[in-house]
Amino acid sequence: MRISIVDDRLEDRTALQRELDSALREKGYSVETIDLYSSGEEFLSGFKKGKYDLIFFDIYMDGINGIEAAAEVRKEDKSVRLIFVTTSNDFAAESYSLRADYYLLKPFVHEDILKALSIINLEDYERQRVIVLPDKSTCLLHDIIYSEYYNHRIVLYLKSNRKKKIRTSQADIERILCKNDGFVTCTKGIIVNLEYVQRFEDGTIFLADGLQVPVSRRRTAEIRKAHADYLFRQVRL
Repeated sequence: MRISIVDDRLEDRTALQRELDSALREKGYSVETIDLYSSGEEFLSGFKKGKYDLIFFDIYMDGINGIEAAAEVRKEDKSVRLIFVTTSNDFAAESYSLRADYYLLKPFVHEDILKALSIINLEDYERQRVIVLPDKSTCLLHDIIYSEYYNHRIVLYLKSNRKKKIRTSQADIERILCKNDGFVTCTKGIIVNLEYVQRFEDGTIFLADGLQVPVSRRRTAEIRKAHADYLFRQVRL
């Protein structure tokens, strides 16, 4: 997940970054980046559609304030999630007109951030998340059941018995997949999506759509624990 925080107070930026990172990981969401900006001008100078999935705007900033910056964002990106942070709700009407997803009051409270993440329903976003593969093609992350490497190629085994083949290295596909929650390497050359694990049996992981992959004996306990932890995080979403 790609997130930005736009706030002209350093202590508020860093406090929200710290609490947000903790809350996202607590709820089981993968965090690719949390970028910090000290002004609306700085943020808008590099903004483009699709750059972020979630943006936090402080309303009371010198220069371009959060409402004005959000209005510019909405001209380019209609789907990015917006959350306003402030010490007052004076701008509530303006924030609603910009289709803001939530209104977070300072000082930041961990429980309020957890509530915000629940209300804006990031589960839907996660299921529609598209990743860019090393060959510049794209794929829905949620569709990947497992990947297998051989002969300088990766085969992605997808839902509905589909496959996608790309020419790349195992190291490159690990960098892309394994930074996301639920993806783990179960044996040399194979990465599984724990979402689709059905059971473990005699050195084999049984997956959705009748697929099976081997699991390294030395990694069996580790993968079992990773799967149990993953399921626990899903229950808490």
